Amino acid sequence: RTSTRVDPFTSIMAIKSSAKMTIDPMSVKYASEMSQWTVYWGLMFVVCRFALFKKYSADFSNRVVSIVHAVVAIYYSYVTFENGWDGMFDNIGGANTEAQTLCMAISLSYFTYDLIYCALGGDFMSVVHHMFTMGGLASGVLNGRSGAELVACLFLMEVSNPSLHLRTVFIEMGLKTSMLASINSLVFALMFLVCRLVIGPPLVWKTLASPDNDYIVKAGGFGILAVSVFWGTSIIKIIVKEVKKLMGGGKAKQA
Repeated sequence: RTSTRVDPFTSIMAIKSSAKMTIDPMSVKYASEMSQWTVYWGLMFVVCRFALFKKYSADFSNRVVSIVHAVVAIYYSYVTFENGWDGMFDNIGGANTEAQTLCMAISLSYFTYDLIYCALGGDFMSVVHHMFTMGGLASGVLNGRSGAELVACLFLMEVSNPSLHLRTVFIEMGLKTSMLASINSLVFALMFLVCRLVIGPPLVWKTLASPDNDYIVKAGGFGILAVSVFWGTSIIKIIVKEVKKLMGGGKAKQA
């Protein structure tokens, strides 16, 4: 009989090499860009706060930045759906495309900026929400997997956010009781319920059921769904309130 001698050093190097392969090369490509983009989001806030919208609050400027990010995220998310809307449920747990990694990296840089802003402002609920979101996005960028469901989740989260932030913007601009503000609130509420509580749960279920997804991706999806359900009751109240206002009930009640 002949025996094969195993070199311990070779074995250790093989394990290290294998571990390194779990890091997606595209994540290295976007690492420096993410740091720069985070700074750019912060600079955008500074320009809004101290140049463009000086007479409004810091929250006003932060929401303008959030609206810009929402528009960017919606666009980049949608273009990754190779089969249109059905593409939202394709390749769950599979390898990322470069477009998906880019989309997640851009949004991860924004959420890093906004997490800092919310933490400094004491907005605990938003900090928790951002931590769930960032955990999933970071896992997708670093591991090079789960891009399909993470980008789909990002799309469903962001599609109602322009209307959400415009609600506060309109209030500061003195347009709280205008028809435009009422229509915007109704659009926000309907899009939130449809995207997060109708389309979202099947996507979260497929994410949880996939054996290829990391636990942090599953936890992030479930956490965002839980927060959405928590907010759902308040959203329904907004719908009832704004429908009454548009039908004249709100004015009659005030009188």
